[in-house]
Amino acid sequence: MKTVADIQVIRRLHELEGWSERRIARELHLGRRTVHKYLSREESTEEPVYTRQKAPVAVKMGVYQAKVDEWLTADAKAPEKQQHTAHRIWTRLQEEEDATDLSESTVRHFVARRRRALALSAPKVFLHLEFPPGDVAQVDWGEAYLKIGDQQTKVWMFCMRLGCSTASFVALYPHGRMEAFLDGHIRAFEFFGGVPHHIIYDNLRSAVTRILRGRGRKLNQRFETLVAHYLFEPIFANPAAGWEKGLVENLVGSSRRNYLVPVPEADNLATINRDLVRRLLKERDRAANERGGATIGDLWDAERAQFIPLPPRSFRASTTWTVHVSHQATVRHQRVQYSVPAALVGRNLRLEAFYDHVEVYDAAHRIARHALGVPGQPPMLELDHYLDVLLRKPGGVRNARVVNQLGETVTAYREAFLKARPDAFSAFVEILFLSRRYTREAVLAGIGQALSERIYDVDRVEALIAATLAKPLRPAAGLAVPRSPVVKQPSLTDYDGLLGAAAGVTA
Repeated sequence: MKTVADIQVIRRLHELEGWSERRIARELHLGRRTVHKYLSREESTEEPVYTRQKAPVAVKMGVYQAKVDEWLTADAKAPEKQQHTAHRIWTRLQEEEDATDLSESTVRHFVARRRRALALSAPKVFLHLEFPPGDVAQVDWGEAYLKIGDQQTKVWMFCMRLGCSTASFVALYPHGRMEAFLDGHIRAFEFFGGVPHHIIYDNLRSAVTRILRGRGRKLNQRFETLVAHYLFEPIFANPAAGWEKGLVENLVGSSRRNYLVPVPEADNLATINRDLVRRLLKERDRAANERGGATIGDLWDAERAQFIPLPPRSFRASTTWTVHVSHQATVRHQRVQYSVPAALVGRNLRLEAFYDHVEVYDAAHRIARHALGVPGQPPMLELDHYLDVLLRKPGGVRNARVVNQLGETVTAYREAFLKARPDAFSAFVEILFLSRRYTREAVLAGIGQALSERIYDVDRVEALIAATLAKPLRPAAGLAVPRSPVVKQPSLTDYDGLLGAAAGVTA
């Protein structure tokens, strides 16, 4: 193909020197048609472009076209993420059609042409979107890994991004259940200072229980209650249409890269979440894209003025379950056992699950609260729930799991106590009962000191516990520490007198 400079030479010879097309072709060793084409161009500076008259033909692929078309057509009914790639078609042709003479590049070019010919790969066109202040936010879940203590832990990322300012909120949770989904909304609304009028979602199971015709959705009842509490309108993207909420799709990936690299390390998840909020607030000073120099904070403030105001009472981010108390005085939720007072064995109770703890109620009275347990780990047991049982069955103190879970100091003191006083099971239970009058910390500290000083008397242990407190005892409220029954030893003096009198009579 001739360059622009070559074309200029041809035109100069013809227009200034008066050469004919025939002579130019002969002297420059060019074809007559080539010379005529370059002389007929309207712009001599236009770069010459070669135009293919016919599409290239992959001769070797001709015998496989029907098979390739069959696979590509069948893909229209297959899940989007399980459709043929060009590479997979190449490997299948080799495996099933013995087409070992085909190169992968040949198959790739051929597949691309067949997709166009079969109208299977129409180009996707995306629109630039603009959102009024306070009108729209988008929500999605993601996954990430943290290092909690010495263990790498998988966590779930709740992400919400405002449409106008692109201000973002991200919170990390130990699971992706409904309780975390609800809590994420509450934290985001409080972080942003109000509620957007519309929130766009993927078809999350936490929000949608069934996809209906068109845009219709059957909502999860608890999510529907959240919507009614905060008065926003949920909007759901079409299935497999992630581009309809591209702001937040990008947020999941960018948050992992910007906030969780390198992998954060902390003793607990709450510490990492607090640091994450600080970093998100620093984004206020960053310039917003294509907004004339305005910062994210400027636009965020404008959005806050248009938000739906926060209601006076925050939503209770929990789910409610009916649970049955087993003979071990525990209830079960999400494959974890939680203790309740032993007197409630056999009853049905109400359990409220939050993202990080559970609460158990008997009617309107809360009778237990536990941190969230982990499936496969030991039950979550509270000593106070079993004290009355231990009082009736003191021998169980040696192997009771609820005692073992109090820590190494308590178990070591128990072994030393029972070794020093082999028949003193009830006395050790009395020491455990001190937890109803003193704080847990004071009891553990007193037991630790008693262990180091080899003190095995209940009154002396209580004195050590009281000495560690800077505040008065808890009100007894009918929970006085029980004491082992003290039996007064009988006096034998009277019997001696009787024996003496009997002896005198005999004499």
